[in-house]
Amino acid sequence: MKLHLMTAACAATMLAVPAANAQDDIKIGYINKMGDHPWFVAEVAGAKEAAEAGGAAFVSQDVQFNADLTITTLDTMIGDGVDGIAIVVPDRALGPIVAARAAEAGVPIIAVDDDIEDEAGNPVPYVGLNAFAIGEQVGAELAKLYQEKGWEKGSVGIVSIEDRKADTCMQRNGGAEKALLENSDLGEDQIIRAAYDNTMVNAIDVMTTTLTANPQYDHWIFYACNDDGVLGAARAMENSNYPAENGIGIGIDGSRACDAFGNGRESAFKGTMWLNSENHGRDAVNLLLKKIKDGTELPEATYSDPEFVTLENFGDYKSKLCSS
Repeated sequence: MKLHLMTAACAATMLAVPAANAQDDIKIGYINKMGDHPWFVAEVAGAKEAAEAGGAAFVSQDVQFNADLTITTLDTMIGDGVDGIAIVVPDRALGPIVAARAAEAGVPIIAVDDDIEDEAGNPVPYVGLNAFAIGEQVGAELAKLYQEKGWEKGSVGIVSIEDRKADTCMQRNGGAEKALLENSDLGEDQIIRAAYDNTMVNAIDVMTTTLTANPQYDHWIFYACNDDGVLGAARAMENSNYPAENGIGIGIDGSRACDAFGNGRESAFKGTMWLNSENHGRDAVNLLLKKIKDGTELPEATYSDPEFVTLENFGDYKSKLCSS
């Protein structure tokens, strides 16, 4: 299901509120877990743009994966009188606490990127991607590229680069694994599961360790929940003197497409499922504004579809994905 623009009726409602008055009356808070990452920089920019377009004040806070700071920030925003909150939690376990505090204050809340549940196990309204489905798209593309390579099955190692603390990451990896195995002759016994902390530097380290420990494989297929994991693995292959044609990796999010494709050089990073994170921030705020202004219930889930970006079509996306 693609993200949808606001309805004409909603737009008309927003226009009917004088911007100056709305600015005084409505304030949106945005909490994100990694504000210096390109994904979240764009996401917060989209959220701010939507708030300003709707005549609302906007405040944001980067909590840098700190659970305590997340709760403190939430309490501070509520205390400062925000009318709605969008949040990217650093840990899904915070869901019940976040949901309870927002409910107690009567402040509508929407989860972005990482879905969460309240204490009763009910999903909090969510904007982002269908994690398992996007993983399946990655796996299907990996299987296609593997078939085109014509590698012997026994020469291939598969690396699932896993952030095990994040359920959405594990869903993406699960979808990739399912589709890869279903669409190829590869087997689960060829999969090496490497835990990482969601950063490129750590992905380089864990992939380097995996390559060293498994000299029986000449070719590698790998996937992770984001571009950092996959580009890190591709760079580990380069550092270990594997030729680019001996690896196939596909990322998710598009945040490292410029790093991977900007020099025009082939690498084991073969593509990324790009999701425009600006849309996530923008739609989260627009949904909150509809709730605040006219009482429209927040939908349980709003998903976006990815676009597959490769070295070959990177030129079509460069202006959108690169800052310079």
